[in-house]
Amino acid sequence: MKAIGIITVLILLSFGFAKNQTKVKITNKSEVTIKGKSNVNSFECKYNSDFIENDLQVSIARNNNKILLEGAKLSIKSTGFDCAHKMITKDFKSILKAEEYPHIVINVKELNAVKENITAKLNVKIAGIEKEYLVPVTYNQTTNNVKGQLKLNIKDFKLKSPKKLLGMVVVNDNVEINFNLFLQY
Repeated sequence: MKAIGIITVLILLSFGFAKNQTKVKITNKSEVTIKGKSNVNSFECKYNSDFIENDLQVSIARNNNKILLEGAKLSIKSTGFDCAHKMITKDFKSILKAEEYPHIVINVKELNAVKENITAKLNVKIAGIEKEYLVPVTYNQTTNNVKGQLKLNIKDFKLKSPKKLLGMVVVNDNVEINFNLFLQY
């Protein structure tokens, strides 16, 4: 019980809870990567950190072990990913329907601290479809760093993986979104 209190106090202090509203900047030191696999190889698409800086006006309220957030919404450009190979990058942007849906939106709705474990409730919107996820995260108060990994199936967003070479190369529908965000208050 003591650990819950300490973690909650640290999180609340880092978000400026006394004011109930704070300005949060996601710096360009932050990283977002998406990892996937095919039946032949794996791939990793990194988000261009020059696009990552966001200033957010976040409202915070506490409800028992939960910290409710409003305005903690991160907008990621669908065209901002580089998969280190031109064709893979092109296919990846095609999968995301980047022309039609230029942004992936991640909205952090609440944080739940139980003992040393922190879980974030996220709404993720890709290609016009929104889904809710619970994601374990870590927070380092010294560096104001939030890390986590979201595993999802692209079919949940009505997206289709490409098939290449007459169907001999097939991309797996499951991907990992890894985020390593550095915050300024």
